[in-house]
Amino acid sequence: MDLWFLLGNMAAVSGIRALIRIHRSLDLQKSFRRSPLQLASNCITWRHCSGGNDPKLKTDTENKSLLANLNVLGVDLKMARQRQPGVLRRSFTNEMGLAQFLQEKGASHKVIASIVSRFPRAITRSLDHLKERWQLWRSVFNTDAEILSILERSPESFFRSSDNEALKKNIAFLISLGLNSKNLHRLLSTAPRTISNTVELNKQMVECLEDICLELGGQNPEQFATSIISKNMYILIKSTKRVRTNINTL
Repeated sequence: MDLWFLLGNMAAVSGIRALIRIHRSLDLQKSFRRSPLQLASNCITWRHCSGGNDPKLKTDTENKSLLANLNVLGVDLKMARQRQPGVLRRSFTNEMGLAQFLQEKGASHKVIASIVSRFPRAITRSLDHLKERWQLWRSVFNTDAEILSILERSPESFFRSSDNEALKKNIAFLISLGLNSKNLHRLLSTAPRTISNTVELNKQMVECLEDICLELGGQNPEQFATSIISKNMYILIKSTKRVRTNINTL
């Protein structure tokens, strides 16, 4: 068979595939405009959502395909650029997968747009990561609506850390201290950054509190540490040095 004929066929197939990708992208945008609560199913895997045609996309160039998708979602691009401009230059993101995931949990179009506008890095999380992290939060909260209310108020609390294993260890560690589900619920609701710490940092704070108890003549350092944390969740995001300084000034 003629070599030029083969090459011509390969080019034609490549061109047809490119047209199909463009057609699917347009269908997705039309679908979302018609009904914000119904996303096209062919854009739920994260690497297919907004990868540019050029794999060597310059780091100082915004991804036009990504910007188009974010416009469809109603994201405030000006705010996103101010918050985390580097995200808009990424070749691969998961904005449509994230939107569909949150919609399935009950989030409105407006809430999703607000979350991405204020914390653009949310679109870099894979679907598997989102599912696992949501499940970990559901081990503390009773409903999806409770989690969504926190995301709406502080999207950073859920998306800031990409380390689900650290979250799992932190929850297990805090439970081992004697904190109950009510304590954990309040911790994630009012001081979610504490759960994003490495478990080592939280252990250091607990050890610091136990040492302080013994230095002050206390008899039950473990109970003392648990009591302090349950009454003041924010102590876990403070440095041990600052806590000791505050104690010494009393």
